[in-house]
Amino acid sequence: QLLTKGLELLTTLPDTHERSQQELSLQTTLGPALIATRGYAAPDVVQTYARARDLCRRLGDTPQLFVALRGLQTFYAVRAELPMAAELAEELLGLAQRQHDPTLLVFAHLSLGATLFHRGAFVQARVHLEQGTPRNIPRQEHDPAFLYGHSAGVVCLSWATLALWLLGYPEQALQKGHEAIMWARQLVQPLSLAFALNWVAWLHQLRRE
Repeated sequence: QLLTKGLELLTTLPDTHERSQQELSLQTTLGPALIATRGYAAPDVVQTYARARDLCRRLGDTPQLFVALRGLQTFYAVRAELPMAAELAEELLGLAQRQHDPTLLVFAHLSLGATLFHRGAFVQARVHLEQGTPRNIPRQEHDPAFLYGHSAGVVCLSWATLALWLLGYPEQALQKGHEAIMWARQLVQPLSLAFALNWVAWLHQLRRE
């Protein structure tokens, strides 16, 4: 409610560069809150991130563009609109590569890898998912999990677990799943641990254990 009120108040200010920057900050903060309360595929989520992307384009080179694109990509992926999700994932990967940012690269590989997984391209999905591991993310003062709620590296490992199973490598799948749980516990991120435990439980079910 406070973020929404802030956005309403901004409409009373002159349309300046500073106002756009303030709105962008509020929109990218509102996005994760909407995901948490209404779900990844809620209409409010796509509206928020689409507006954030428009503001990024208006403002020029801004680090929030990756956040906006990632929010949109997740929205379309969860709605199973996979062609659009794949297009946005490719855009994320290109952006991360241009910025030479290892943290963004992991999130981009997750976006593309998970989308390829859902399209049944398990070999290509595995390539991207295994590039996005927690060890590739440097320890930083500002943890990117704050913006997304989870570690991209842990989720990459979790998806790779199922990709390996579907490719016919049950023991490697189990090893990858245990690695995901280990990293999640080291990072002390409840949502990341929930992801890892869920995927490994799924794997054990598939293994009839």
